[in-house]
Amino acid sequence: MLQIFKMLVLPFIIISLLSAGVITTINIDYFVLENNLSERSLTELFQQLLLLASVGIFIWSATKVAESRTLFILVAGFFGCMFLRELDFYFDMIVHGFWLYPTLLLASSVIIYSVRHSDYLVSSVRSFSQTNAYFNILVGLVIIMIFSRLFGSGTLWKEVMNEDYHHIYKTIIQEGLELFGYVFVFIGSFHQLRAVKSQVGGKAQMKLSAV
Repeated sequence: MLQIFKMLVLPFIIISLLSAGVITTINIDYFVLENNLSERSLTELFQQLLLLASVGIFIWSATKVAESRTLFILVAGFFGCMFLRELDFYFDMIVHGFWLYPTLLLASSVIIYSVRHSDYLVSSVRSFSQTNAYFNILVGLVIIMIFSRLFGSGTLWKEVMNEDYHHIYKTIIQEGLELFGYVFVFIGSFHQLRAVKSQVGGKAQMKLSAV
């Protein structure tokens, strides 16, 4: 019964608590800090931290699994570009739109590396696409890039609310959904961390057994 609880019930509880955490963060920003979910809000900070943690996990994975190194560097680079985009408010203090230049530099570097080291890329992508890590990351990216934009569209809510519409409604919906999506990206990255640790541990055990 304990195994069934861990496999079926515990994930539901964890994701439910994380979902409640998203709502709590929005409430703190709006009602306690009264920052209207600005670029310096807790919501934005947690989005950036979850992304940064995901970048770190895939960089670490790339150092541990040589066969999938190119794929993991690509994923880390992609998340890194998203992270730089989330920092646009701070880059704009230098020059408006400055975030684009380090993002292009990172993206081009990662792509060049992947082209030069593509031997196991297809096979590692095939394996990765069948993991829990990929599924959760996929769900998270769909929420961040597609659903938050469509459901959080100002045009939609202007039509629904008419004169009662305020811009803060769009911001709360969009930023809340983005944070929810980043939670799934981090969950996927956490699955990746566990999988690589298990793989590395298995290899170490085999070496000990061989000795």
